[in-house]
Amino acid sequence: MLRTILLAGLLTGALAAQNGLTDAERADGWELLFDGRSLDGWMWSVNANPPPPCWAVEAGTLRTTPGTGTPVYLLTEASFRDYELRFEWKMEVGANSGVKYRFQGYGGGKGLVETPPAGPGRIEPNGLEYQIIDDMRHADARNRPTHSTAAIYAYVAPDKDEAALPEIWHSSSIVARGLHLEHWLDGRKVVDIDLGSPQAEAVFARSERKNTWPVLLKQARRESPIALQFHDGAVWFRNLKIKRL
Repeated sequence: MLRTILLAGLLTGALAAQNGLTDAERADGWELLFDGRSLDGWMWSVNANPPPPCWAVEAGTLRTTPGTGTPVYLLTEASFRDYELRFEWKMEVGANSGVKYRFQGYGGGKGLVETPPAGPGRIEPNGLEYQIIDDMRHADARNRPTHSTAAIYAYVAPDKDEAALPEIWHSSSIVARGLHLEHWLDGRKVVDIDLGSPQAEAVFARSERKNTWPVLLKQARRESPIALQFHDGAVWFRNLKIKRL
């Protein structure tokens, strides 16, 4: 019994350390988005009685649960403007997910609204996306660099030499400062673009998403929540932290 209690205490301590902040990080202005134990600080519906989400807290991670719960985005309750977001993630073989940020509204295409509409459906954020996908096995990523891991999905391909592999932990970060955006993957900067530049306009204009790219490029709205996407397969997130810039 004593050994079981000690092991449980060690596990709890390890999970707390994993999804925590150091004194130096706190002093530097970092905020924790996931406490490793609950969905506190996250939302997925504006209904008074939200449906069970397709997400679970599992061993200190936020995990998608394909086949269980309602397929929804997880959104931070807080909104952010300029920041650096850091997170770690792992996916099963063939999975597809992402992190959405800088929402320009909710809904699709030309029918954007300012706030999430009430109703039984999931919240649909319309924003930029840090793509997470099995580069080798998912059809959406093969031969489409703008759909591969760490891309600004459908718009900007990442500058990387290797495919993102499943079943291992990766580290990522998003830097959003004004119109300047950076995506990092496993310690390397793979996207670096200024949305106000001619280069960005040319890249976005080549996208197949003709109805949405002008809105996303303009970035009239700079402050919004951040969303974790459920798409295909199981994906795990941990150590989600943010620093306002």
